[in-house]
Amino acid sequence: MASQLSYWVLNVVDLEKAVAFYGDVFDWTFSEPGSAGGYHVLGSDPMGGIGPRGESGARSPNLLAFQPDDVDAAIERIRALGGTAEEPGGDASAHGRWIECTDDQGTPFALYKPAD
Repeated sequence: MASQLSYWVLNVVDLEKAVAFYGDVFDWTFSEPGSAGGYHVLGSDPMGGIGPRGESGARSPNLLAFQPDDVDAAIERIRALGGTAEEPGGDASAHGRWIECTDDQGTPFALYKPAD
């Protein structure tokens, strides 16, 4: 099954500090904050952003999302190989489907299928 990197997120503790740091280091510009509080990096390819890590540090510091040709088949394979694949909220949003996953060692990643 073919797949490509579709989206990446740097999950940070202090969003404003990270926006200033990465903006200066890589000359990035950012969107307005989204509903989850993060920022998209404008013009990045693949698309990416900076998101809130949370005080508890519960989220992974970084996240990669992959866009397989067949999301449902990828979910089945992940589960069959000992990983997890969970789709919070059930149905796809206006932006598409986002499925949080872990591999068989607990490493987080996601699957993403953009809305049509």
